[in-house]
Amino acid sequence: MASEITRYRVFNRCKYDIGVTLTSGMQVNIRPGMFQLMTDDDIMMIETSCRDKRFFSQKMLVPTDKTGKDIPLEMIGIVEDKEHEHKSDDDIIAALKQPIKKFEAWLDGITDEEELHGIYEVAKGIDLPKSKLTILNDKMPNKDWLDQMK
Repeated sequence: MASEITRYRVFNRCKYDIGVTLTSGMQVNIRPGMFQLMTDDDIMMIETSCRDKRFFSQKMLVPTDKTGKDIPLEMIGIVEDKEHEHKSDDDIIAALKQPIKKFEAWLDGITDEEELHGIYEVAKGIDLPKSKLTILNDKMPNKDWLDQMK
């Protein structure tokens, strides 16, 4: 009798697609808000294969059980990276609404391209003053801010 392999629904909590390779060699692209079924081995391989990005410990990818409840990463053997945890949309909105000096200092501390893209996706959906849009444009000149700067 074969033992059953536990599979988790791994949700993408980012605003952009995340591409990963599973232990079977299959490459999958997980769209924002969608999930992919993965085993413990898949999760551990993905977490340890990329030195720069720790998708699980930074909460970019989140495993859940059958009921949709988040699985503690310690249960799978992963230590969470609280220092570089991916910011939620609510955290980004709160930072964007800070006074200009605090906002600028917060943005200066961010260098990760994926995180900057997440900030861009959130920022383009809210109404910001031109002064903050100028700062965002200086930080991310490759993004299209023209619609917001009218």
